[in-house]
Amino acid sequence: MTIALMNLIKTLKPYVIFKKTFFILISLLVLSSNVFSKIELIDRVVAVVDSGVIMESQLSSRVEEILIRLKSDKAELPPINLLEEQVLDRLIIEEIQLQIADRAGIKISDSELNQTLSRVAGQNNLSLEEFRIKLEADGTSYRSFRDTIRKELILQRVQRGKVGAKIDISEQEIENFINSEEGKTQLAEQYNVQHILLSVKSGLKEEEVSVIQDNASSLIERLKEGESFEKLAASYSSGQNSLEGGFLGWRTSAELPSLFAEVVSKLKVGEIAEPVRSGAGFHILKLTDKRGNTVKFLDQTLARHILVQPSEIRTEKQAELLINDIFKRLQEGEDFKQLARQFSEDPGSKMDGGDLGWNNPGDYDPAFEKTLNATKIGEMSEPIQSSFGWHIIEVLDRRNEDVSQEEQKNRAFQIIFDRKFEQELQSTLIELRAEAYVDIKLNS
Repeated sequence: MTIALMNLIKTLKPYVIFKKTFFILISLLVLSSNVFSKIELIDRVVAVVDSGVIMESQLSSRVEEILIRLKSDKAELPPINLLEEQVLDRLIIEEIQLQIADRAGIKISDSELNQTLSRVAGQNNLSLEEFRIKLEADGTSYRSFRDTIRKELILQRVQRGKVGAKIDISEQEIENFINSEEGKTQLAEQYNVQHILLSVKSGLKEEEVSVIQDNASSLIERLKEGESFEKLAASYSSGQNSLEGGFLGWRTSAELPSLFAEVVSKLKVGEIAEPVRSGAGFHILKLTDKRGNTVKFLDQTLARHILVQPSEIRTEKQAELLINDIFKRLQEGEDFKQLARQFSEDPGSKMDGGDLGWNNPGDYDPAFEKTLNATKIGEMSEPIQSSFGWHIIEVLDRRNEDVSQEEQKNRAFQIIFDRKFEQELQSTLIELRAEAYVDIKLNS
């Protein structure tokens, strides 16, 4: 894997405007020219998904990508039939989400895509053109790479829309967290966790659930006997990171689902916990590593914005026309707060006149943050596009100081949001899969 690709994986995190960021881990993007050269011209349908289909070439390509990654990581390879089933199920869920995006008019513009790639290129001290040359020199098709990133950004936006709308956080929840022991510790430690999920569908009989629980216990015994966590995750896990070895990445206890945090905090490095039950199923957790992380002083920006998003009844072009009209009205002297309350589609700031509060570097979508940083105090940006939609940003103030009570409140909000989002995401994806028409023809 190239340094550029590894940095892209770290960079492509979904961002929210709900005060701070949340983390939804995306699929590893390991592309090889050999993958596509191996696809035969003769193709067939392996699954029908609502109005779309999944072709054998898509499945073969994705399986090959996973195998390349596993081999490069020197991981044990799972049985090919189990791997194909896992990959096909992921492709089905992706196809469902892409169809939702298409019906809603969700698109990622070339400019937005270039901004994302430029951010990665910059982290490698390269221009976008130099980044393209480097990728192709390493055997990766730049066009295919762009298409893959565009699709991942679309999937992120669909997930945020479907899950974010279900999450409600009260002021009391925020206060309770701030006053809790966990909140008082400032979340100094970070954990590197691996995860396997054996999903439990709704409506199963007690004895069927018991069988799944026994399977979870059996997998733990196999892990303790020395079998590869990565192999078993790729073979059996229904989690979003199953094909990436089950790795959740470095997280504080606050960034883990509360159900996980309690268990992981009691584990020693290398230990595997007994199966943990949630509404989604049985979870197997391994603490791979842990480290300290303390931030004392932060550069913060006080800003407000107006967000206009494409939807099922508003195309991308119509959203752009609307934000430009709002911008014209602001230039003519209309009140920012009133227009934000009338038009903004950010539920976290709309009723506050678009007020985002004090926020830290890295809190926002890359395109949003680039414009934020380039805008002077007291000035307003022209309309810009991020992964969320179209924005007008006004910078009110900047400061550098220790974490304040208000910042703690904002941080607590995001911690709670992240937990609820991650817990809700798996259930939402299962619901989408159950509601869709799916006809699997893999073995037919």
